[in-house]
Amino acid sequence: MTGDVLLSVEDLTKDYPWGLLWLKHKRVLHGVSFSVSQGEITALLGHNGAGKSTTFKILMGFLRADGGRVLYRGEPLSRKARSYIGFLPENPAFYDYLTGRELLRFTAELFSLKRFEGRIDHLLRLVKMEEAANLPLKKYSKGMVQRIGVAQALVSNPELLILDEPLDGLDPEGRQILRNLIVDLKEEGKTVLYSTHILQDAERISDRAVILVKGKTVKEGRIEDLLGGETSEYEVSFKGLREAPPGAKGRWQLRGDTLYGILEKEEEVQPLVQECLRRGGQVLSLVPLRRTLEEIFMELKDESNGSRG
Repeated sequence: MTGDVLLSVEDLTKDYPWGLLWLKHKRVLHGVSFSVSQGEITALLGHNGAGKSTTFKILMGFLRADGGRVLYRGEPLSRKARSYIGFLPENPAFYDYLTGRELLRFTAELFSLKRFEGRIDHLLRLVKMEEAANLPLKKYSKGMVQRIGVAQALVSNPELLILDEPLDGLDPEGRQILRNLIVDLKEEGKTVLYSTHILQDAERISDRAVILVKGKTVKEGRIEDLLGGETSEYEVSFKGLREAPPGAKGRWQLRGDTLYGILEKEEEVQPLVQECLRRGGQVLSLVPLRRTLEEIFMELKDESNGSRG
């Protein structure tokens, strides 16, 4: 059922040995906590080195946490529970001389699946790789490798898909294809947890976001709650004016033959528009501006730096 908590991460900590003879330890996760709801897209956000990949490696059993716990459907995450999870690592390395179809067949055989050709055809259509299915992987672009990697993560029909930086390093077209694919996976009933430092993408497709700064969860919630429903500023633009009316508040800039202004208060908008019209200006646009995930992330990062400084 959509909205039920599928995965719970509670106060994860992780130390890595370092220094001379590895006698010291450096903490990279300082209590990471978040939840993933069934049937939703959750983005794990943070700069490079924030702890996203380390968290995923713990979830997949590649690393052991030093503290905290992970629950799957309310029970400790076990080897059996991990069989319901599909995973795409950052920068996946597949056998170059396999074709895309052969990679999916190989994966199906690893899972001891039977009569899997129909599922492979379905997955190739889902990731829009039918035409490249019989090409060797060494001829794939990075975006194509990411898409066939998502397909191999789906071979066993998992209910949760974990994608580590699937949008990283792609051109705008490749990012759009992957964004659309993640949304399509949700429409197919999958739950998606993915990491990214591209905050604009997360804002466009995610239901929830978790923000990590220096290995610690600093914010978690639904996208609309994080951004807030209130408008923070208003952008107006005019033709026929070279400068703002005397006494006008806000920030103003003339670009070409268009005058742009940013106003902070709603009550300032109507009087200003009326005055500009009276002066012969033509209103081109009036756009309410909301806060962005990038602004929220930078604020939280600055607060974290200040608290540790």
